[in-house]
Amino acid sequence: MMAVYLDMETGTERECQLVDYSRFALPQLERTYGYHEFRPGQLEAVNAIVNGRDLLAVMPTGSGKSVCYQLPALRPGTFTLVVSPLRALMRDQVHALRSRGVHAALADSGITPGDRQRIYQEAIEGGLQLLYAAPERLLSHEFLEFARRIRIDLLAVDEAHCVLQWGFDFRPSYMRISRFISLLPHRPVIAAFTATASPPQIPKIAEGLDLVQPIRVSTGFDRPNIRFDSVHIAPKARSNYILGWAEHHKGSGIVYCNTIKGCDRIAERLSDIDVDASAFYAPMSDERKAKIQDGFLKGSPRVICATTAFGMGVDKPDVRWVINNGPCESLEAFYQEAGRAGRDGKPSRNVVLWNDRDFDDWHFRLKGNAGSAIEDPQARGRAEQEAFDRLESMHGYCRTRSCLRHAILSYFGDQAPETCGNCRKNRKTDTVTKTPAGKRKNGTAEPKKNGKKNGETIP
Repeated sequence: MMAVYLDMETGTERECQLVDYSRFALPQLERTYGYHEFRPGQLEAVNAIVNGRDLLAVMPTGSGKSVCYQLPALRPGTFTLVVSPLRALMRDQVHALRSRGVHAALADSGITPGDRQRIYQEAIEGGLQLLYAAPERLLSHEFLEFARRIRIDLLAVDEAHCVLQWGFDFRPSYMRISRFISLLPHRPVIAAFTATASPPQIPKIAEGLDLVQPIRVSTGFDRPNIRFDSVHIAPKARSNYILGWAEHHKGSGIVYCNTIKGCDRIAERLSDIDVDASAFYAPMSDERKAKIQDGFLKGSPRVICATTAFGMGVDKPDVRWVINNGPCESLEAFYQEAGRAGRDGKPSRNVVLWNDRDFDDWHFRLKGNAGSAIEDPQARGRAEQEAFDRLESMHGYCRTRSCLRHAILSYFGDQAPETCGNCRKNRKTDTVTKTPAGKRKNGTAEPKKNGKKNGETIP
């Protein structure tokens, strides 16, 4: 099987020949998951790992990245460590694997030290196939002691873009993954996965994780089933726009807000008009968050009003729409959120509501804070400037009167037609100022005119 790898000395991509293990991989896929064929990029990623090669895979949300490392982890006599910053993802994946008869566990602060030790011992004795852990745990005394007593065959790094010092989602703990690897008695195969990395970032991710001539797998960033909309709208009109949208568009949806206060306000107003909605944000207790996430997976609440923490790793394929109540600080962050819609491949929607003041607010928030975890002043200044550049790219997306899909794909280095026929070019909608029809707090309903509610413009 032909493959492409990244030459770490020259920074160029080269071809190589790998042994083709597809005749073994496909039957295992059917036995474990019930799938009769791989999605694009999955077989290539699995094959690279089984060949003993490091891997850097850039695959969009919903492409099935987890299969790429879970399938090789099922080889008899092997042990896989999965590193992820997303507790919801780890919790859901462990639950799903156990339901399929796979021995998997999660080692995090949510379980007692005694239980963690029992999990470590089970792994050492060969009773565990996959162990999930957050990057912050790797260099703790207890975990490092465990890792030195077991042979780790595969180390899968999810959300690998977090290693970028100048990236939109930089986490210092990711910079220490390579240190953790260097302390192991045996170097495992390293497989790194991300849904958002532009072409210049790919070699930087490989370098940050000390990958060795990694096989490159990229399936492109296009999500053709999602229709994108950019709506310039006055802040006072946004709540009513969202309420009208939730009434008129069925199915599960996510409203992303930039503040906790905004989440609570929108969720409360949706509830007032009998839309089943809940707020979700990081300061909630783990028990409360788990209850909301599990309910959302089952269909109640139908709508989640959340900060950026929600949706990452939550395995709900049938989210029909995502509204960004305000722009993100980057196209990378935006595409992560928009990509929660339509993971089942069915028609879905994304709408970003914005105005220029949003970008002034973001500029104020980023100034002095972007790169604050970096000690070197010059590197910190560079991180701040790159944050401003990413913000400007987000602003450009919102302002463009060209094809929105083309703007996204071009940013990530994909070939894209000038127009896709399935996005709504930028337009102004400042007139949505009335409460949508339905129950108000006083029990009355908003009058309609010609089948539409007063002042409403819903695409």
